This record gives sequence, C-alpha cells and structure tokens, in this order.
Amino acid sequence: MNHYCIWFVSPDDAATRRAEVTLDGTIHSHRVLEEIEARIARDCGLSTILITHWQRFEAPPATLPLGRAA
Repeated sequence: MNHYCIWFVSPDDAATRRAEVTLDGTIHSHRVLEEIEARIARDCGLSTILITHWQRFEAPPATLPLGRAA
C-alpha cells in the first residue's frame, strides 16, 4: 500500500485543504489523479475538487497518523 498526502482546492473555497489517501498502486497517470479527485470530493461532500499538489509518504504505515481531509 502507498500512502499519499494530497493538497486540493474546491470551486466553492479557494483555501487549500489536505487529505491522506492510501492506494494499492502508485500515482502514475492523470486517470489515477482523476479517480482520487472524485473519491476525495465524494468523501468531503463536495461537487468537485482540483488537486494542486501530491506527495508520497516515505514513513512506514505504522508511523503514519490516520486521518481524513482537513
């Protein structure tokens, strides 16, 4: 499993927010990013979001805090 920190904005609010996601694979294409955008939007109750930046966690999963979109 790969853990990512995703920074995003929504059309209703230009403030940058952050979410943590876990994927079976890696972010390797725009299609994967589109799927993540849809997942975060659904989980946050937003119509749509735009990912502005993403970064893979390098720490082992046992040391990562669990959380939802901030």
